[in-house]
Order: sequence, then C-alpha cells, then structure tokens
Amino acid sequence: MVHLFGSLTTVALFVAFTQAHAQRYMGKRDLNRDYYTLNIPNTQVGVESAKHIAQQLQVRYEGSVGELDSWFMVSSPQSLKRDDPVLANFHRLKHLSLQKRDATSQHWQNVKLIEKQALKRRTKRGPIPADKQLVDAQKTLSIKDPWFPQQWHLINTENPGNDINVTGVWKQGITGKGVNVVILDDGLDYKSKDLADNFFAEGSYDFNDHESLPTPKLWDDSHGTRCAGQIAAVKNDVCGMGIAYEAKVAGVRILSGDLTDADEAIALNYEYQKNMIFSCSWGPPDNGQTMEAPNGILADAFVNGIKKGRGGKGSIYVFATGNGATSGDNCNFDGYTNSIYTITVGAIDHRNEHPPYSESCSAQLVVTYSSGGGQFIHTTDVGENSCSDRHGGTSAAAPNAAGIFALVLSIRPDLTWRDLQHLCVQTALPVNTDDEDWKKLPSGRLYNHKFGYGKLDAYALIEAAKTFKLVNQQTWLALPSPVKKRAIPDSTGLKTRKALKNIVLVTEEMIKAAGLLRLEHITATVNIQHERRGSIVIDLESPNHVISELATRRSLDTNEHGITNWKFMTVKHWEEDPVGNWTLNVYDVDNPDTKGFMLNWTLTLFGEQDPAFEGTPIHSTTGLHDEEEHEISISPTTSTAKPVSTSKDNTPSRPTRIKPEDKSSKSSKQEAASTPAASATSSETLVTENEEADTQAENIEDAHSYLTVVYAVVGSFAILGVATGLYFYKRQGWKSPIVATQERQLGPGGYEFDVLQPLTELDEDELSESDTDDDNEVDRLVRNNH
Repeated sequence: MVHLFGSLTTVALFVAFTQAHAQRYMGKRDLNRDYYTLNIPNTQVGVESAKHIAQQLQVRYEGSVGELDSWFMVSSPQSLKRDDPVLANFHRLKHLSLQKRDATSQHWQNVKLIEKQALKRRTKRGPIPADKQLVDAQKTLSIKDPWFPQQWHLINTENPGNDINVTGVWKQGITGKGVNVVILDDGLDYKSKDLADNFFAEGSYDFNDHESLPTPKLWDDSHGTRCAGQIAAVKNDVCGMGIAYEAKVAGVRILSGDLTDADEAIALNYEYQKNMIFSCSWGPPDNGQTMEAPNGILADAFVNGIKKGRGGKGSIYVFATGNGATSGDNCNFDGYTNSIYTITVGAIDHRNEHPPYSESCSAQLVVTYSSGGGQFIHTTDVGENSCSDRHGGTSAAAPNAAGIFALVLSIRPDLTWRDLQHLCVQTALPVNTDDEDWKKLPSGRLYNHKFGYGKLDAYALIEAAKTFKLVNQQTWLALPSPVKKRAIPDSTGLKTRKALKNIVLVTEEMIKAAGLLRLEHITATVNIQHERRGSIVIDLESPNHVISELATRRSLDTNEHGITNWKFMTVKHWEEDPVGNWTLNVYDVDNPDTKGFMLNWTLTLFGEQDPAFEGTPIHSTTGLHDEEEHEISISPTTSTAKPVSTSKDNTPSRPTRIKPEDKSSKSSKQEAASTPAASATSSETLVTENEEADTQAENIEDAHSYLTVVYAVVGSFAILGVATGLYFYKRQGWKSPIVATQERQLGPGGYEFDVLQPLTELDEDELSESDTDDDNEVDRLVRNNH
C-alpha cells in the first residue's frame, strides 16, 4: 500500500510539473501560424483573462511567455488578408465589451496591449571575416599552437601594462568557479576541446531552430564560440585560455535567423536563476541611421531580469557599444546600450587607443581590450581543436568584460546589478589621458565619452569587491518639462552654435522627498519635431557645469520624423550633487533647408535611496512652464565624435537585424504622477544672442525682482514726464522762440534728467570659465587614483 501511495504521489507530482511547464510558451513556432502577445499587467487574473480572450477570438492559447507573468501568447492559422483579422476582431470585441457590465467584459479591459509577433534579426558586433587563405591554411595544415603568449589582452609583453591585469587574481585561486555566463549569439561549439568541460547545457537553447543545444550550423556561426572562448576556455593545450577559465558558459542561439520579440524576451530571461551574466555582442544596425530600442515585451524582459534574476539580485547584462563610429554612429541612439540596466562596454586596442570603429556616448560605462592597431584577440573557434587569431570589434570587448565580472561574482555572489556598476565606476583606470575629452568631475573622477570612466582592471575590481558594501535600493525622480513648441535655431556654417535651451530646476526638497542619497544614472526623454533627424545635437549641462553629449550629429540619418519619446542616458554625473539647474541644449547643425521644433522633455534622476528615509518616496513632480517669450542664446560648439576615415577592411561588421514596420495595436497610458512636495521650475534661459550659454539660471528669479523695481521706477518717470511735457506744451504760446529752444536743450525730450539706459551686457570673456582639466591635473589624478 505504501509503495502504491508513493507511486501515485510521484505520478501526481509529475503531472503537476508537466502542467506547470506546459503553460509556458518557450518560443517554438509553427511557420504556418501567426502569433500574438497579450499584455495583462494584473498577473492574478492574467491566465484566466488570456484564455477567455483566446476562446472569444477563436485562437489557440499557447501559454505565458517565458518568465514574464504578464505576457501571454496566442496563435491562429496564418492569414493572407491585408487587414489582420485577429487584431480587427480583438478591437471590435473589446469595444463591444464596454457596452456590457457583466463579469466577462472585464477580461477585455484587463488587456493593456495586443501585439502581432514579426520575425526580426539582431546584428552581430564582430570583426570582418578572416582572410580566406589564412583560414584555409589553418584547416588544411591542422596548425596547432599554445596561444597563451599571443593573448596580449591577458599579459601584454609588447606594451607592458596594456592588459586586463588578471594574473594576480588567478594566483589567489580566483578563476570564476561557480559562475554561469550565457552568450546570446549565433551558437556555441560545445564539442570544442577548449569549451566542452565548461559547457553549461542546462542554460543553453537554440531559438532559431528551437532545439535544446545551440549548435553552430551556418558558415559564419563562429561569433558566439569565439566570445565563449574569451570568457571560459579551459586551461589546456588546445588554444589559449579564458579569463574565468573555471566558470561555466552557456549558449543561447538567436543571431542565425529571424526571431520575434517574444523569442528575444524569453532569451533575455532564459534560465535566469542559473545564468548569472548575459553577454550580448549584438544590437540594432550600426549604420549611423538607426534609432531602435527594446519596447513592450522586450522592455519588460529587461526589468524582469533586473528584478527577479539571480534570486532578486538582478541579471548582469553586458552589451557592446557598437562598431558604427566610422558611420558617425553613437551608442546613445541604441536603446540596448543606453539602458540603465545594461553595462555598456567599448573597445580599446593594444596601445590603449580608441579604435576608429568603437562608438562613443555618455551611456558608456567602461572600456576593455579588443582589436585595433594591427592586433586581434586570440581565442577559440568552431571545431574540436580550432582557434582564431582574427577576433575583434566591440564584440570582443563585451565578453572580456563578462569574464572579468565572472571572477568578481565568484567571490561576491551577493552583489546586485547596481553594485557591479558602482565597482566599475570606482575602479576603472583612465587611459590615453592626453585625449581632450577627459574631464575632471565633481566626484574627483575622470570621464571621457570615448572611454567611459576608463578600462577595466581585473585585479583592482576584485580587491575592491572584497570589502564592498552593498548599495541600498534604487529610487528616482522624474521632472517633466512641458515646453512650448519652439523653433530650434539653425547653426549651419557658424563657428559657434545657437542653442535652444531649456532648464529644469532640481531643489533640495525634491531630492529629500524622493529619498535620493547618491546619484547614479540620468535619462532625458526627448520629443523633437525635425525634418532631418541627423542634424540634431543635444547636450545636458548639470548645475556643476558638467556636460554630457546625449545626441551627436549623424550625417547619414535623414529620417524626417525627428525624435519621438526617445530616452537618452548618461553615467557622466555619477555621485554628482543634483541640486540646481539642469540645462538641455538643443542645436540644429546641418541643413538650413530643414526645420526643427522642441516639443518637450523629461529629466529623470536615478540613484541610491537613503537608508534613513522613511515614508513613501515622491518619484515625480509636475514641471511649471514659464509663459514668457524666451530668447535664444549662442553657445560654444560642443565636442562631438567625428567619423574617422578608415579602410572598410579594418572596420568590424555584423549582420543586420532590421525591424519591420510595427502594425500592432498599442495603447499608451501615462502613469499618474504622485503629489509633489515641491514643483520643478522649467524655463528656457532668458538671455540674448550675445550672452554666453553658461549664464546662471539661478539668477533668473532675482533678475525678475530687480526688473520689477526698474520697471516701476521707469513707469513713474514716464508718467511724470508726460505731465511735465503737457505743461511745457501749454507754455509754448507764452514764451519766445529763443526761450523755448533753450528749454528743449535741457535734456532728451526736454527733461531735466537723463533717460535710464538699458543695462550694458558683460563682455563674453568675463562670462567664460577657465578650463580646469589641464594635462597636469589629469596626470596627477590618474596617479592618485591608482
């Protein structure tokens, strides 16, 4: 009887397990069916509502999407009609449900969004294919060498010190043991002798062919394998070795074919309790024209990974900046690299110089080593004993960073996603300090849009991690600025650019109400109407005059719709005091035949919440708009990244994933703002075209008071003048012409005093500030920090 009861229990548990997993849609699709996602934020009724909707639409319920409890997949036989019948039927039935008051009508109102899934493709950020003759010789002659001496990024014998400084970490027995890193890429050759012992099959999957193993199948499916070798190649006699050579590495294949947003969302959360670090060397096209961000289900996947991944400590997402610098691209136009949830890593070469392909932006946190200056990264390749000496691009920078992070998590698995970013900021080493973009910050650190805070130093990162105190939970403060629609002045051909300026005031009361203790990320969500998007240049200036370049000129971007609700991000103001005026400067730098208008923007400050804070944080205030007319100021030209002329043969490339036009139905609903403790003051700077752009906005209020007094005095004199004038006019008939002439010469208008003249403007040289970032100061700071 006991044996029978045990068997029945086992069967029951198996059935329950099977049913639970059967409700999860994991991306396998039938090419003869169309797939749709339903977003139901209320997770308590999500399954019930999704099934009800599916039944009413006469479509098949597939289950919840991956690890996302508020997203559900349904499917129907493929339709060839121009207007999608499922979407049309959904909107019709949802509209009819508004006329009913029964319980079933609520199911329709629970659905926030329905979206048809379209096949898309992501882009590898890898190098150009190696010379065919070299590849042929390697395969034909079976050339085998122990390549560790050639792995200059581990130990650089040609340029000592220009490496990741990892050998001291290995000598401590820190090798990445216990950490799983997943490569989201084009597969992973788990049969390679360099990777077989460290392959983590449980965390792997093929979303292109929907198979359990991420087997490379296409002729160019080598990218993921090479990245995996950088991270966790076994210490043996095959090729070289990985940075964390005792870590485990998984492969999730997504770049070898088209995939839907739902597929990508599942991949971004795949086995996220076991896969700790997600290494991503891909993104939207690096062509200087694309502006694409993860929205909808993809945005939710990132938030879900941050909130729930690694037991609530957050998945670590590592993204390469991109290889589009030679096309004038900037990583702030990529919604993956400018997300606060990702660690964005750029490239430097073996001489610590900025490679011409590596994109710059204010969202870049750090850099590490990759190809350039005639050198490449030596790593594992597809094949049982194959190696590659031609790996590079920012593709190689991201896995190098992921390998270093694996070492850190092996000794501090309790670190959260924000802790790791703090450690990067605190320990990064500035390089190539002669570069003019290095600026000293109020925090005492240096920042450069090409290099972030500097290069990753594995030894410094590990030593700091040993005693690092975990940061408190995150808080934020959002400050909308409801600007009037204002024309952006044209700066074509001018030595100094004309800026349309808008100021948001952050007060001490706002910071206290939000519980903000320490500033981390800043985003500026911008709406600009423009006939040529690539002509728009935007920078953000802090109260301490630290300038972040948010949008740089892109000569190839001819988009006619401007910038719509785009979120720019900067890490340049990390730990800066946020109190004061934040100025958004918008420039039109290119074509005089195109016109642009500033519509509105929102400044959002993210950071650490004060542990002593009590109560509910106020995360948003309503910005007040100054209704006066505002002048446009002239501001010195900001430094922007310029395309570097280079041969195509030396520029890393990657396959392109271009998203098709979104035909889905989206319902947008702005979140209601909390009652503010204080209002944000937003106004465009009250200055003339001859004044410097750095006029202090905090003087505006005092200026208004002063002008009020001046106006009152002038008005009084004007009334007195009119009365006096009438009096003299009446007397003209009684006086001789000579006397009248003498009195008219008393002063302007016959007054016995001088008329008040406008205040003279300060000379521009008196307003300009001296540059505090001279070379001696930079060198001194580097020595003191390291």
